[in-house]
Amino acid sequence: MSNSDLLKKHIDHFDAPRGSVSDCADKLRKLGIRVCSFENLSGDQNKPITFSDASLREILDAIIEKNPGYHWDEPSVGLLNIFPKRSVLDSLMPTVALRSKGSWRVLEDNLQISKLGIIFFGEFGDPDGPIIDLDLEHADLRAVLNTIVAQIDPLVWHITGLPDVYYLNFTTIISPVAR
Repeated sequence: MSNSDLLKKHIDHFDAPRGSVSDCADKLRKLGIRVCSFENLSGDQNKPITFSDASLREILDAIIEKNPGYHWDEPSVGLLNIFPKRSVLDSLMPTVALRSKGSWRVLEDNLQISKLGIIFFGEFGDPDGPIIDLDLEHADLRAVLNTIVAQIDPLVWHITGLPDVYYLNFTTIISPVAR
């Protein structure tokens, strides 16, 4: 795990009544933190997490403690992931080398995420998605998704669902200062 300054960020109040990975990630996103997440909805989700005067690292560690089988990391500075230790995110993706192609098209056409039981749920109205460049070999799905959102800051990815029926979505994170 990285020792970036983000992890030292002081959070005055954090309250996730359901305590699920998705609930916690949503609360962190509302604080302007770029958190990507994956949650298998078959688990128990009734473990509230409440903090006052805590660091982001302390909150992330509490989320993992309340959701056994998950961990978090910072794959690049300022981008966090919360995900199961084993999941469809570990799937090796086809080699991709392309320039200036819509990200949603890449996911559906080149990476064929539907074969993994993942349905892309697009909210942006653009059938192709933001233009990206990808040059990846021997990458798993999580690395691919992180590479995509790294090019479309301040976007994050999140996946929820049950095995063989997962929904992938992308959300723009707005800094609370900008509101």
